[in-house]
Amino acid sequence: MTDVSRSTVLAETASRGSFVQKILAFRFKRAMPAGEKHFLLALLSVIAVAAVVLYIVTPVPLRAILFGFRMYMFLPFVSVSIVAAVVWLAERFVGHRIPHLHARGQWMLMTAIVTSATIPVFGMFKQYVLKTQGFPFDPALAAADRLLFAGHDAWQVMHALFESLWFTILVDQAYAAWLALLMFCPVLWAAVIADPLVRARLIGCWLGVWIMIGGVGAWLLASAGPMYYPHFIGPNASFAQLHDRIVALGEMAKAAGTIITTPYGHMALLHRYENGGYSPGYGISAMPSVHVSMAVLFAIGGFAIRRWLGLILSAYALLIWIGSIYLGWHYALDGIVGTAMTIGLWKLSAKIAEPFARDTDAA
Repeated sequence: MTDVSRSTVLAETASRGSFVQKILAFRFKRAMPAGEKHFLLALLSVIAVAAVVLYIVTPVPLRAILFGFRMYMFLPFVSVSIVAAVVWLAERFVGHRIPHLHARGQWMLMTAIVTSATIPVFGMFKQYVLKTQGFPFDPALAAADRLLFAGHDAWQVMHALFESLWFTILVDQAYAAWLALLMFCPVLWAAVIADPLVRARLIGCWLGVWIMIGGVGAWLLASAGPMYYPHFIGPNASFAQLHDRIVALGEMAKAAGTIITTPYGHMALLHRYENGGYSPGYGISAMPSVHVSMAVLFAIGGFAIRRWLGLILSAYALLIWIGSIYLGWHYALDGIVGTAMTIGLWKLSAKIAEPFARDTDAA
C-alpha cells in the first residue's frame, strides 16, 4: 500500500462532493487478518443465534427488539465516531494514511455492533427466561452477609461507614456512569490496544460476563437482592428499613437541589417485573453482580492500556461494589462472586489464546 502525499490529501479535501458520496466512498485501507475477522464474526454469530432462539421462546415482538437495538447503538457508535474523527484529523496533519489505525477501525466498528446487540438480547433472557427461576437464594445470601459482617446486614455496615448524603450522590452517579463505560470501554480497547490477542480476550470476556455471569450464574444462583426482599421473599425488618432509608435519602437530595436516581430505578424495575412487557436493560437479578463484574473488567482493560488507568478503574470497581450494597441493589457476596468469576474468565481467556499466541510468535 502506498502513502498518500500531502498535496493529494489537500486536493481531496478541496474537491467538491456531497457528504453522502464521501461516506459511500469510504473504504478501510487495510484488510483485517482472517483470524481476527473470524473471531469477531463468531461473537456476532453467538449473539445472532441467541437472539433468534429467544425471539422464538419468548413473547417479545420484533418491533420491541429492534427498538432495543436502536437504543443501545447510540453510545458505542458515538465513541467510534469520535475516534474516527481523531484519526481523520491526524492523517490530515501528517499528510498520509496511518494503516494500523484503519485496521483497528474495523475492530471498533465490529465491537460497536457486538456491544449494541448484546444488551437487548440479554434483556429478553433476563425478563422472560430468568424470571421463571424465581428468587430461591435470597435467604441464604442474606444469611451469608450476616456471617461476613459479624451479625449485621452488609447495607447496615456500609451506611454506618459512609453516612452522608453526598456519598449517596457520589455512588448513585458512579452507578449511572456505569452504562456509558459499559458501552465505551470495548470500543476504547479496540481502538488503542495494539495486541490483537489482548483485544480479543477483553471483548470476548465482555460478552462472557453477560453469558456466564449474567446468564448461567444468575440462573444457578437466582436472587432478587436486598431492596426486593420484602416484595418477593417475605417480611424483613432490616430490608424494610433499607427501603425507607433510600427513600429518605432521595427526599434529602431533592431538598438539597439535586437528585439520586436509585429510588426511581428500584420502582421502575419492580413495576416492569410485576406488569410484564419488554424493555432492554430491565429485569431483576442480584447474584452474581454484573455491575461489579463489568467494573472489574474495566479495570483489567485499564491495566492493559496504562497502569495508572488500571488503578483508577480499580478504585471505581471498589466504589461500585460498595455502592451496590449501599444503594440496596446487591448483597456483599454478589460482588465478591462476580469479581472472582470475572478474574476467572480473564485467566481462562489467556489459556484459550495460548495456541494463537504461539502461532503469532512463530509467524
